[in-house]
Amino acid sequence: MPEPILPASPENPIGGTRIIIKARKAINRQLKGVQKWLLGQLTGIPTNRITINSSVYEYQISPFALESIVRELRRRLEDPQPGAEVLVNRTVAGYEIGTAAAVTNLATLTTDYTRTITSVLSSDPWQRRVALVRARVFEQMQGFAGETAADLARVLSTGIENGSNPIEVAKAIRARFDVSRSRAERIARTEITGALRRARWDEAEDARISIGIRTLEMWLSALSPTTRASHASKHGNLYSVQFVREFYSSGGEAINCRCSQVSVLVDENNQPLSTRSIDRAKRAKGRYDKASG
Repeated sequence: MPEPILPASPENPIGGTRIIIKARKAINRQLKGVQKWLLGQLTGIPTNRITINSSVYEYQISPFALESIVRELRRRLEDPQPGAEVLVNRTVAGYEIGTAAAVTNLATLTTDYTRTITSVLSSDPWQRRVALVRARVFEQMQGFAGETAADLARVLSTGIENGSNPIEVAKAIRARFDVSRSRAERIARTEITGALRRARWDEAEDARISIGIRTLEMWLSALSPTTRASHASKHGNLYSVQFVREFYSSGGEAINCRCSQVSVLVDENNQPLSTRSIDRAKRAKGRYDKASG
């Protein structure tokens, strides 16, 4: 009985590292451009130093001019959203890679699965699923851009209104951008790895409904020191697609997760038709538990 095709890297079962790096670089590049612009606006505001017990600075800027800077900041962050189009394209690429992996795996497991990668990628169901992927990422980045703009506007306005040292205001702006970059990178990792996983689940589910191919998903964790216990405990176990979807939909389980799942053929009682890969995964889990323990 053919065995499932396992990930090339046991340390990073989900893969997608190159796609994530490219998306992260694009987002960081655009955020740095906005940061440079905003710091330039701050530097261009004339100030008078007032000494009353401690140093207070009077910024020579009208409320209208400050509001103009804030409006332009929002525009630069929200239209276009930093890295949104790049992240959408990279996430769709991840979904395509995940689909190709699912197609190859299912075709290896059973001759009943006769679909080709080309036919799946051009099918209406796949195109509809991709549309949902795109919409999800745009929604995530829209929220990110709006919150980032609001946070930066608050840092700038508060610093000016309080008469803070311009150097300290600039430092606070840089720190806020650092937080935004970290959040954007987390969104990129989560969305791209999520697309790689969902593509596998979607094709397995569609094959079950349309063709009648019975599969369950074998959980594969990175089994690294940073692997969450709730994820490591599932390594080598079989779950339904519905269970896996529900697990990842709650409690931030998808954030920074490198786990993957691969379809395994099962009988009408949901028992695997071959256990070699499962047994190998269980042995790896045993070694991990012993080393961790």
